[in-house]
Amino acid sequence: MAVDIVLTKHIQEAIVEALQSNYLPHDLEKQLSQYTGECLDKDESNSTENKILVIPFKLVKRLWECHSEHVGADLPSKLYLHELLTGSEIYVEPLRLPEKSPELIARLNKLKAEQEQAEYNRMITNVDRKWNQSDGMHLGQEIRSGRKQLASIVNFLLSVVATFAFGYVASQYAFPSEAVRVLIGLSMAFAVAIAELYFMARVEI
Repeated sequence: MAVDIVLTKHIQEAIVEALQSNYLPHDLEKQLSQYTGECLDKDESNSTENKILVIPFKLVKRLWECHSEHVGADLPSKLYLHELLTGSEIYVEPLRLPEKSPELIARLNKLKAEQEQAEYNRMITNVDRKWNQSDGMHLGQEIRSGRKQLASIVNFLLSVVATFAFGYVASQYAFPSEAVRVLIGLSMAFAVAIAELYFMARVEI
């Protein structure tokens, strides 16, 4: 895999010097010439991310090799590779996340809206179900309470009427007067009514 490094002012000056000395092969000279047109500040060789310039490491290495071959005859001083690479570093291209397509975004929004609507409907259904169950329970309790009260009233009336009838009929053998028999029946019915009311009040309380 090809490795790129950051193009520094020092590397650019070495390229310019090599091009002026005319000792580079034609193909290498042509490749390196495209890196001489960019203006690099000495103090900010890689100042900002959007201003970073890179160069393949293999070109820099070939430049150094050609320079080393012509030291002595054509060039006065030797150039070391680590000196040439001073201030530079391996360039790693920033990771670019793929942009979401408008169709995908629209579908995600649609699915999100459908999910929220389904969740809302489920909540409403649970509330309605609980409300209906509560209404049914209250209605059942009211019906049972009403039936119980009605049964108590009917039982009270039957007890009073039956007691009156018993006192009226049973007293005919002892008292021939009808008025006395009615009075006896009413007295017994009144006593039973008081007793029934007492027990009904105790049960309700």
